[in-house]
Amino acid sequence: HHPLWSRMALSYKGLRLLLLATALVSILGHGALSFPRPRNALDGNLAPWTTWSYPCDSTHKGDACAITFCEDGKNCQGSCPIAARNGVKGALSARNGQACYYFSNGCTVGCDTCDGTQNHVGHGGQRFLFNGSATEPPPNPWTGVGLQLDPASRKGLKVTPNCANPKGNATVCDPRLRTANTQAACGSRDDFYFYSPWRAPGSAPVIDACGSAGGRHPGQGIGGAGAQYENTSLARRGDVGSKLPPMAPQATWHVGALEEVGWTVMANHGGGYAYRLAPADAPLIEETFGKLALNFEGVSALRWDGDRSLQLEFDPAALGWQTDVGTVPKGSTWRKNPIPSGLWQREGPQFAPLCSESDACVAAAKKGSWGHGAQGDCRCSGFSNGGLLLPNLEVVDAVRVPATLAPGKYVLQWRWDCEETDQIWASCADVEVVA
Repeated sequence: HHPLWSRMALSYKGLRLLLLATALVSILGHGALSFPRPRNALDGNLAPWTTWSYPCDSTHKGDACAITFCEDGKNCQGSCPIAARNGVKGALSARNGQACYYFSNGCTVGCDTCDGTQNHVGHGGQRFLFNGSATEPPPNPWTGVGLQLDPASRKGLKVTPNCANPKGNATVCDPRLRTANTQAACGSRDDFYFYSPWRAPGSAPVIDACGSAGGRHPGQGIGGAGAQYENTSLARRGDVGSKLPPMAPQATWHVGALEEVGWTVMANHGGGYAYRLAPADAPLIEETFGKLALNFEGVSALRWDGDRSLQLEFDPAALGWQTDVGTVPKGSTWRKNPIPSGLWQREGPQFAPLCSESDACVAAAKKGSWGHGAQGDCRCSGFSNGGLLLPNLEVVDAVRVPATLAPGKYVLQWRWDCEETDQIWASCADVEVVA
């Protein structure tokens, strides 16, 4: 039980900053459940993940402390780090292994399958201008006032799914719920994210409910845009998360209680997320998880270094960042990813960061944040493929364990439906529910 969440569950408006945290830096990677620890983190028990640590010191140098992107399926130990929770600000651990490389690629709303390849169906080459200029930066790089889609880039864009005859359309049209290109009228020719997974939460297909190593179908091999995975003695590229070996329970939950969950973003693709449960002895497929969708209660928090005294609480419902309309399973509650990427040149208007960012962060974001700025410039915004947001930041929520749930062993699924890419990240963790 978590007394903090009992207090946080009280309704209030706006934000409450408990304590300003130290600056963050960014990395390359994707996203994963950080607690409870997921099955997808199994290679975090192997070297070189066990010998990796950040920041660098006398015993951790070079690849043993470098935050990297698993671009070629080699030296991936620094690709999915999370908060070390050792009392040191900004310290990271690689105990989550390659959990952030379990996902499904090429998945869009209205289709039955994912192709494992296309992460930008109909889009990816778009460019936004500020007041018609490609060089003048906007005064606010996140909210995007004055941003317009470059007419020259519009010619190559299509509002299209990844199948010939889609069976559904976007249900998320409210600009408050959207995370990129938010100024485009829903379903218009400029709404090129219309079929992205987040635009109808939970409805897009997956390769596997617990993700696929490298986001690919078995046999497809290494791919681009993060579709990589370093083969180990425990898992190989194309292995599906639902078939990974169970772990001992990583958390003990109580029937009817509020329990904490958290995830860490690496590469930031917007969208939103949900949590579900499945009996550990049941098939770990979407249909099973869909029968036990968990409800969020109270506020969310951005937490740094695993420290409850270093967190920023916010109310997704009050901000319009939570929805149960047009979701799958019907009526299930999803929350928006609360971290804007700042890549206005590619993603257009987004939303303001929850925290007060530094002048250095604002300056880097005005330039598009890709290849600009330095590690530590931003605290709660940024796109990791460039280096602004350290993954000692976790998105923390409280979920209600159903009062009618039978005690036993369960698997928790975290599912992140992206908006900026046609991708779905997933992690699955073992939990035990007791009376």
